[in-house]
Amino acid sequence: MLNRTFIRPQKVQGETDSGNPEQLNIGVTGLGQCVGTTFVASSLALYFADKGKSVTFTQCLTPSRCRSLLFDAVAMDQRFANRVFYDIYRCIGEGKPVRDKKNMEYGVNWILPTPWCAETGMDLDNRQRARLLQSAKGELCIFDMAAETDWDAYLADMDRLIVVTDPMPSGLIRAGNRFQRLKALELSGIRTDWIVNRTNSGISRRQIAAYLKTRKLLWLPELVSDLFYADEFACRFHWENQEIKCKLEDIFTKVSQ
Repeated sequence: MLNRTFIRPQKVQGETDSGNPEQLNIGVTGLGQCVGTTFVASSLALYFADKGKSVTFTQCLTPSRCRSLLFDAVAMDQRFANRVFYDIYRCIGEGKPVRDKKNMEYGVNWILPTPWCAETGMDLDNRQRARLLQSAKGELCIFDMAAETDWDAYLADMDRLIVVTDPMPSGLIRAGNRFQRLKALELSGIRTDWIVNRTNSGISRRQIAAYLKTRKLLWLPELVSDLFYADEFACRFHWENQEIKCKLEDIFTKVSQ
């Protein structure tokens, strides 16, 4: 076990929920695996919370197949050391009620699979996945959707979509079928924003735009890996890192318009 210590900053966002009955569901998914979807989705949730919105973040993945957990990355166990973190995945998997169970941190209600879910293979079936999505309440609900067919069926239920992609050509080629499915959702009328993560001087923006069949792309500069490692060792959300935050704010301002 890594010996990390979470130290709460003196000034943090409020831990209350406004309970606004109007709800906007935003699905964030990747054009492939390991493209930065959770990084973008969790940061977007904190961006909206900073704006005073009532936000719920739901991580939608298959615990038995996950490579890492946001729960571990930001040390939720330490953040909730003196309060209860409700394992919504486990409750739903065991058929227990989840109403009014909230995990508020920095103004966001976090619905996350826990290490217990990953270690025991708490994978939800179709009915349970639907219940998980329905359990999210708030003015803004951010769904971090794994790039898996099990979760793709729920993308059509979103009010808006954000697709994150890595510009490496070999990855784009392998994601061709998934791209066609996501493009079909966009053409069906769902507003879709495309974020190209890890943008660097080696890529051809013209070729990326032609492949994705849109010029309305949001280009997120490549960030050095040191920043991400440092954040995890410090038990921080990446949104708390000012160097990362300043790169994201302009993109999120455009997304929120």
